[in-house]
Amino acid sequence: MASKKPLTPVAGTAALAYWGGELRYYREQVGYTQDRFAQMIYVSSSLIAMVETGKRTPKPSFIKDCDQALDTGGALARLWKRLIESSYLEWFRPVVEIESDAVAMIKYEAQAVPGLLQTEEYARALLRTGPARASDAKIEQHVAARMNRQHVLTKDAPPLLWAIMDENVLRRPVGGTKVMCNQFAWLVEAAKSPDVILQVLPFAAGAHAGINGSMTLFSLPDQGDVVYAAGFGGGQIIGCPEQVDECRLALDLLRACAFSPEDSIRMIAGLIGES
Repeated sequence: MASKKPLTPVAGTAALAYWGGELRYYREQVGYTQDRFAQMIYVSSSLIAMVETGKRTPKPSFIKDCDQALDTGGALARLWKRLIESSYLEWFRPVVEIESDAVAMIKYEAQAVPGLLQTEEYARALLRTGPARASDAKIEQHVAARMNRQHVLTKDAPPLLWAIMDENVLRRPVGGTKVMCNQFAWLVEAAKSPDVILQVLPFAAGAHAGINGSMTLFSLPDQGDVVYAAGFGGGQIIGCPEQVDECRLALDLLRACAFSPEDSIRMIAGLIGES
């Protein structure tokens, strides 16, 4: 069994590069070359090289395979969980916890593609526009954290995600033409899942019930519903029944004003050709 190193928090180091270095440590401890290790877990040696140098985000299945092949006792999975959790801003961590427990999410997004449906390139371009002027390493850490959140949609018994996007979200260029084309293509692909429903709220809808900003209604098992309302510098989790009911009504009105899911996907697919 590979010897275990203590799991210590990372400060100021990109999560991807740090985790990749730990993978390399465990691999070298048992004497495997990248080529040999790649054969064992049925991936390419180039993928191993990219992950070990922090240039590729490992998927949960990859992490599990690495732990099993290297007999780490789950150390790599635990380290990844710790690194990702440390990447979330303090105020956003409760939202991630709620997100992971929810059986359904209905959200309206006024400014950007929902984080759970963003491509890596789109997320990176968005994060680079933040006012804090984060370093490249910190941006990559946040990108990895955002991509990790998306695994909630592919777990066993995933939640229903019903996302209403303002047309403004699709018309605003983020990261350039190629990034937007890939993002549109991913939205079309994601909508093929029975657990993902997308709608576009057109400009023609005029003033609407979501005019005050983005919001998400979470349905939690045995706990009722809560709302997350986004805002600059942080957001607000709302549990007051009256306010939750107001949000639910607003989302119902938005769904009624939006294009149907079928027409919404046709519109998004059409934008690929326009870009």
